[in-house]
Amino acid sequence: MLSYERFLTYDDMTTLVHSWAKSRPDLVELTSIGQSWEGREIWLLTLTNTATGPAPEKPGFLVEANIHAAEITGSFAALHLAERVLTGYGNDEKVTRLLDTRVLYIVPRLNPDGVEHMLEEGRYIRSSVRPHPLETQEPGLQLRDVDGDGRVLFMRVSDSDGPWKAHPDEPRLLVRRGPDEYGGDYYRIFQEGEIVGYDGATVRLAEPLECLDLGQNLPTDWGAAPEVPAHAGPFPGSEPEIQAMMRAVTDRPNLTGFVTCHTFGGVHLRAPMNAEDGMPHSDLTVYEEFGAKATELTGYTAMSFHDLKHQPMYFRGGQLGWYYNQLGLFSWITEFWNPLKAVGRKPYHPSMWLVDHPVEDDLALIRWSDEELGGRGFVDWYPFEHPQLGSVELGGWDMINYWYNPPFDRIEQEVAPHSEWVIYLALSSPRVEVRSLTTEQVAPGVHRVQLVVRNSGWLPTNVSARALDRKVSGFLTVEISLPEYATLLAGEPVRDLGQLDGRVSARSTTTWWGHNPGTPDLAAAEWLVSAPSGTSVSVTARHPRAGTARAEVDLG
Repeated sequence: MLSYERFLTYDDMTTLVHSWAKSRPDLVELTSIGQSWEGREIWLLTLTNTATGPAPEKPGFLVEANIHAAEITGSFAALHLAERVLTGYGNDEKVTRLLDTRVLYIVPRLNPDGVEHMLEEGRYIRSSVRPHPLETQEPGLQLRDVDGDGRVLFMRVSDSDGPWKAHPDEPRLLVRRGPDEYGGDYYRIFQEGEIVGYDGATVRLAEPLECLDLGQNLPTDWGAAPEVPAHAGPFPGSEPEIQAMMRAVTDRPNLTGFVTCHTFGGVHLRAPMNAEDGMPHSDLTVYEEFGAKATELTGYTAMSFHDLKHQPMYFRGGQLGWYYNQLGLFSWITEFWNPLKAVGRKPYHPSMWLVDHPVEDDLALIRWSDEELGGRGFVDWYPFEHPQLGSVELGGWDMINYWYNPPFDRIEQEVAPHSEWVIYLALSSPRVEVRSLTTEQVAPGVHRVQLVVRNSGWLPTNVSARALDRKVSGFLTVEISLPEYATLLAGEPVRDLGQLDGRVSARSTTTWWGHNPGTPDLAAAEWLVSAPSGTSVSVTARHPRAGTARAEVDLG
């Protein structure tokens, strides 16, 4: 059973997912999609009812988490989803229908190395731990747990030239020193760490060795700007974790959607990533409907990644760029947890707040830490003798345990609504079914066989207009299979029926304006067969994304 009492180590998580696979082999398959840079297996859970068909023959939905090391709430969200469907199967109609007709693919921790180092060292690590672009860290302030308490907080240093002063009503909080202020008690503030190569006067933050962001290592948009940032990696798909993920995705053409679980901000992000990317109107309409449902269930704002940015910039190599722009899958980044929302302050633009915000927000956040967390979110300053700076105070915000992740007793309630949203998204996928298979004898020993197939899902079989534009969706084929003594007189044994629409286009009962009337969700195929009455004929309908359906009939 998934526990929310502490962060799960790699071994904890591995034991948990293996226990699920052992206890429910009818619903769970556990495989490794590859190894991390340090050699840890990257686990993939495949969740479906194998009695109703193999996973590759069902529409699939992918959830991935913990591509960023400190964002462990994402891993909890992915694991909660797995446990939710496993415990709900057989007693929850939607969950049962989901696993009977679809397949969930869950990668609960894509970046196991980063999480392990973050847990062991207590410091913020963005993503991969592979040194890049430098092999050794430059001199300067290097983040460290200098007092050995398992946390990397902040260091407050008294300095007459410092830019900060104590808030008059809350001396623990440092606020900006005014342009004309002079002669008071002022401070400098640094993140907790040691200063390598200290000259006794100046301090600069050393870039971490772990500059590489796996979230920007995907092969999209690298040529759209003159400069590729160092944190994107040496080339697209250069990292073993991303290589493993790309292979896992391309080996599963049945994927119809994707969600990646991050923190923080309390926001659901969708394409486009950049203004230049554009988007077909029909895809925007679907995104807006999915986003509205996300907000209804989780309370998080839904917005485009482009609208998140607080300044003009072109973003390359991101997850939305690959999954939506390249593969044509409706894809989302969920940023869990918003401390400001938890303390009852007004909603804010997730990116702009980090640049500037009212001091009343900070005061409310400190009060909430005192009253609800026993002071663990904002740690009271305490004296420490620093090896380079001498007498300092340690304390301030606990970034990992307050900003990047909720308190443990709030994690489950934070991620649980998200699981319901993923179930909703997965059930919106297209699904090919046989509506009817009939025969009619038109002459002695000659039979007409008619197959009618339908898309019973909400989305079209191609999933998105972007997928059609990029020609990556595949198409619907139907195939008739006859015994050796039967002869196909008319009709090709394999026929291409293109795409089938879903209910997504039915948006108004004003039929000449709101949607295309007719049966765009149905298609038919006919064959003439020469065979004795009673001969068994089988047909198969296949779509890479919408699944496989089979039927059999005896000739009359």
